[in-house]
Amino acid sequence: MRVRKSAGERREEIIAAALVLIDRGGPAAATTTAIAERVGVSQAAIFRHFPKREEILLAVVDWIAAYVSPRLISAAERAGSPLERLRVVLDTQLGIVRDTPAMPALLFSRELHNENARLRTAVYGHIGRIHDLLAEILRSGTERGPFRADLDADRAAFMIIGLLQGLVVRWSLSGRQLDLADEGHRMFDMLLQGLLAKKEGGS
Repeated sequence: MRVRKSAGERREEIIAAALVLIDRGGPAAATTTAIAERVGVSQAAIFRHFPKREEILLAVVDWIAAYVSPRLISAAERAGSPLERLRVVLDTQLGIVRDTPAMPALLFSRELHNENARLRTAVYGHIGRIHDLLAEILRSGTERGPFRADLDADRAAFMIIGLLQGLVVRWSLSGRQLDLADEGHRMFDMLLQGLLAKKEGGS
């Protein structure tokens, strides 16, 4: 006897299918027809859970935010000094990108940047939460060290996000052959030279 799935379980299946399709061909590949085929239901069944395709993409963004934010916060809370917290958040974010490649496929898509204002707003809000976490860590490091006392924590947080996004673009263009963790550490160490306070007696 076939067990009927709950609405929540079916929604999760639809979101999971959309993530796979976005990874393979960007948001444009996540059509309701393709999602229905992957889930094994009719297109009408998809519309019963998500009346519009846009709602599926927004649910994907919500899923990513619910997946990413708690892991970054938990990672930051486990670390000690502000510098250690910053490094572990960086490592965690790169690991999440590596394990969830639909994220960069969505982030750099035409649909996000030019065609879907609601989707753009949702993603920007998610990036804003990451920015706030990074800025909080940096700000605490300007008060107790090791970061410069005059550091603009908000702009520095956006610099780190920009570093991550540029690195992810390179990773994607390399066919995901680039070692994200290793290259991320090297680039972050270079960026740190502008963030750290100078030691007494240093030039």
